[in-house]
Amino acid sequence: MKKNKIKEILDNHPHYREILFCRGYLITNSKVDLSSYPFYDQWKKCSFGHLNNGSELNIFYHKWQNCYIYEKDGLKISLIGHAYNPFDMKYREEDILADCLEAYKQDKSKFFDKINELTGIHIIIVNDGNTLLVVQDCSGMQSCCYGVIEKDVYITSHPQLVADICNLDIDPFVKKLTSRWFYKYGSNYLPSNITSYKELKNLGPNTYLEYNESFSINRFFPINPHPELKPKEYENTIDSIKTLLNNNIQLCLQKWEKPSVSLTGGMDSKTTLACANGLYSKLKYFTFHSKPSEIADANAAHTICKELGINHKIYPIQDNNLEVKDYCLLKEIINHNLSYSQVLKENEVRKYIYFYRKDDFDVELKSWISETGRVFREKIHGVVLPTILTPRHFSLFQARYIFSPFLMRKADNYYENYLKEICLDIPLYNYEHSDFQYWEISWGFWGSAVVIGQNIFKHTVTMPFNNRKLIDMFLWFPHNYRKNDMVHKEIIKRANSKICALEINIHNPYMSNRRILLETLYYKYAFLFYRRK
Repeated sequence: MKKNKIKEILDNHPHYREILFCRGYLITNSKVDLSSYPFYDQWKKCSFGHLNNGSELNIFYHKWQNCYIYEKDGLKISLIGHAYNPFDMKYREEDILADCLEAYKQDKSKFFDKINELTGIHIIIVNDGNTLLVVQDCSGMQSCCYGVIEKDVYITSHPQLVADICNLDIDPFVKKLTSRWFYKYGSNYLPSNITSYKELKNLGPNTYLEYNESFSINRFFPINPHPELKPKEYENTIDSIKTLLNNNIQLCLQKWEKPSVSLTGGMDSKTTLACANGLYSKLKYFTFHSKPSEIADANAAHTICKELGINHKIYPIQDNNLEVKDYCLLKEIINHNLSYSQVLKENEVRKYIYFYRKDDFDVELKSWISETGRVFREKIHGVVLPTILTPRHFSLFQARYIFSPFLMRKADNYYENYLKEICLDIPLYNYEHSDFQYWEISWGFWGSAVVIGQNIFKHTVTMPFNNRKLIDMFLWFPHNYRKNDMVHKEIIKRANSKICALEINIHNPYMSNRRILLETLYYKYAFLFYRRK
C-alpha cells in the first residue's frame, strides 16, 4: 500500500514527519492514536461534545493548524484555520465565533449572513447536540471531505488521512483517470465532488454539510437575485470593494507580525497592491519565479514596487531537482498529502520545498479568488459560453479527456448527479452559470488541492479576496464590464492612480494566443458527439 512506502520514508527521515498531512484536521467519533502513524505526535486533540447517538466527538488538528472553540448555552462552535471580518473589523477568532453562535441561536439565515462576512481560510463547525453543521470559507480553500466508514463519522481536510487510518483502496475510476497521459494537462483535479476514495466526498463552497444520523448537503448562497448595477451605481460599489480589501489588509497587519504580499504584474496583484495604499510601510512584498515564463512577472512586480518607493524581494526557485535536498522524498510525501489526485509539476514541487525551508515572513497575502469576478472561464477558452452549462461543460473544464469518451461520459454522469444535488444544474437566479462553475468547482476542488500542497510552507497563506460578500459585489457588474477587467481597473485607479499611470501589464501565460486556440479546439472536440440526456 502507498502508506507503507510513506511510513518507511518517515521511519528513515523522522524530521519530515511534520509535513505529513500538515495543517490538516480530522473530526471523528473514532478512536485515534496520536502517537503512531500517521500522526507521530505532531497533532493535538480537543473535545467537541457528542453526536446525537451519544458517541464522543473529537477534533484532531496538526500542530501548524489553529483550532478555536467557543461554547455557550450548551452549543459548541469551532473554527479551524483563520478568519477576519472586514465589515466589523474583528480579527480574533474567539470574538468571531461568539458572533456566529449568537446568530445561529436566532436562525440559520442570520448565521449564514454572518458567515458571509468572513475572510480567510477556514471551516466552521457547529454542534448543537442534535445536528452537526459544517461550512467552508468563501471559495472552499480549506478543503473538507466527509464520509461514514464502519459506522464512524469522518470529516477531514485530507482524504488520504482517513484512507490510511481505515485502509481504503483508491477508486478504480480515479486510478484509471489519473494514470492517463492527458490528465497532467489542464486544471488537474477530479470530477464533481469525488475524492480518490469512494467512501469520501468533498464539500464545496456555498453549501453546508449536516450530519444527523447521515450526511446531507444543502445550499445557503445565493438566496436571492443579485443587484444588476446601472452605470451611475458603479462608483459606490467600486468604492465599497476597495474599502473592504483595504480593511482586510489592515486586519492582516493586526493578526500577524510579519505579513508579506505576494505580487506579480497581473491584474489581481495590482488590485491588492493598490488597495494596500496607506499601509505600504508596514508590509513586505515578494515575488518568486520557478520557471522562465515567471521571470517577466517577477520583474514587473519589482518595477511597480520601485516606482512606489517600497522594497520588493524576488525569490529565484532552483530550476533543477538535483539542487533540492531530498526532492524525491518530499515529493512522495506531498503526493500522499494530495491523495495522488494531482500530477504535480516539478517546478511547483521545488517551490513548495523552497518555502518549506524559508522563514522570512509569517503570512503571505495572496491575490487568489479575484479571478471569479473577471469572467475568467470565457477568457481561458476563447468562446462565448451558453447561458446554461451542461455536465459536459463541467467535464471539459476539469480535464482534457482526449480520445477517452468512456472516462468523459463517466465524468459527465458524476457532474450531472452532483449539480442536481447542489442545485447548480441550472443558473442560480440571475447569476451567470459559468461564474459559479469557476467559483464553486474550479476554486473549490482545484484551488483547495493547491492549498493542500502549499500547506508545507513555513508561513500561513491568506487571501484578502476570499470573502463571499466581497466576491458577490464583483458579480453585480455587467458581463462585458467584468470581462474587460473594468472593475479591477477602476479599483486600482481610485486606490492608487500611480499604478495605473505606469501601464505595466503582464499578459497571463495561461492566456497566450496558442493556449486559447488549443482550448477552443478542445472545446469544439468535446462537444462533437455530445448529446445531453
